Amino acid sequence: MATQTTAATDAFYKQLGRMYGTYTGGFIGFIVLLAILEQMGVPNKILGYFFVFFTLAVYAIIGVATRTAQISEYYVAGRRVPALYNGMATGADWMSAASFVGMAGTLFLLGYDGLAWVLGWTGGFVLVSILVGPYLRKFGAYTVPDFLSF
Repeated sequence: MATQTTAATDAFYKQLGRMYGTYTGGFIGFIVLLAILEQMGVPNKILGYFFVFFTLAVYAIIGVATRTAQISEYYVAGRRVPALYNGMATGADWMSAASFVGMAGTLFLLGYDGLAWVLGWTGGFVLVSILVGPYLRKFGAYTVPDFLSF
């Protein structure tokens, strides 16, 4: 029984690595395609539409490919995703465009005084990940409000 579980886990990890690799390769290819189209003189408005359509298509493909019926599958992938991939997803969420635009704008407008905001943002993320993150799984909560309701 344990051998079957180990084999299934190994197959899942191999498939997960392949999916992440395909996604990363596709994203790099898309960026190269956009750069080529821009050099060919395609208007920015068309490139913007293309980018939005591509983003929505990727989300739709992921949704169809990973149909989920249980809430734990939707929020935490059934707790089967390895820590490395989960950490990459958390880092990508934290380093979103809104964060970078906000940090760059704050530093531009406030100069050195804007560093307080950047340090507060980073320090707050570290505190949340250390003080709250580990307990979400322990309590079986999917979100911080679920955890705090306990």
